[in-house]
Amino acid sequence: MKKIILILIVVMLLVGCSENDSNNSSDAGQKEDVPNTSVVIVNDKEISIEMFNKYYAMQSYDFEKEFGASVWDIEQDGKTMKEIRQDQTLDYLIRVALVESYIDDKNLKVNGTVIDEAYGRYMDSIKNDAEIKTYFEENRIDEVFLKRFLQDQYYLRIYSDLRLEEISNDPKTHDVLFADKYIRYKTRHILLDSQEVLQEVLSLLNDEENPADFSDMARLYSIHATSAVKGGDLGYILVGNMPEEYEKVALEIEPYTVSEPVQTEYGFHLIFVDDRQMLQDMIDTGMPEEEIDGYKADIIKDYAAKEMLRIYNEMESQAVIEMHKELLNEDAVDGE
Repeated sequence: MKKIILILIVVMLLVGCSENDSNNSSDAGQKEDVPNTSVVIVNDKEISIEMFNKYYAMQSYDFEKEFGASVWDIEQDGKTMKEIRQDQTLDYLIRVALVESYIDDKNLKVNGTVIDEAYGRYMDSIKNDAEIKTYFEENRIDEVFLKRFLQDQYYLRIYSDLRLEEISNDPKTHDVLFADKYIRYKTRHILLDSQEVLQEVLSLLNDEENPADFSDMARLYSIHATSAVKGGDLGYILVGNMPEEYEKVALEIEPYTVSEPVQTEYGFHLIFVDDRQMLQDMIDTGMPEEEIDGYKADIIKDYAAKEMLRIYNEMESQAVIEMHKELLNEDAVDGE
């Protein structure tokens, strides 16, 4: 298999720093202090303020174009939009540095031809856009940086694919997700937006002499329009796709019984469970194998996304991260 060649010059530009060798002088006490230009250091990877500025500009263009330059002064939760975007850019750079380390440890190097081709397609897409070309020039966004940015996306995609493959092929994953676990459930519900109406519906459902039909009550009272016309029927729902409070009850109550009121962000739910199925139940009912495989793939993908976030957070917590946000002054970020 043809080896993939790493473009060393691009990596050097990402690092964007010069190492300060204390052995260069025989008299360390006489050496002048060198101003720090690294806005963030992730383990041994240093990101200079100059490189930060380019990432910040690259990730801000569309937002500023849509809302105008004044958008950066708007405050949200005690921070200006500019400060929020700075934090987002730092988070992105930290994520890329950690992901690159993971990829490098596996000795998977970036394919220069792939990056060159992606760069060519991107430049073709903006060849008639004078505005963005001027913006790039003003912010010193050149070919080397754009290829670096595309390489980031390449690394992030490889990381995602590798993690998904690892998690999908891990026998523990299948045990966690499919061993004696419900895969999907079928419920009806009545969604209400006030305690007063809730009590009225409950009294009708619980009438000892003439209890109301659940589906009729859903049609009459539920504020969830799409299910109300079907008697509250939500059909089969894949585990993990409903609010946690709703799903907990749907997986625990006895089938064919009305639940106690369940409050979610949408209102108050009364839940009626028609069916719950494990993997074997789906097989036993004669569901086509392709459909079962589709369910399994969706469940694994959702689980993998959560696992990837957990693993990344673990990587970040174990990393040595040093930030110098004092460098993010107005002049530096604007590239002046």
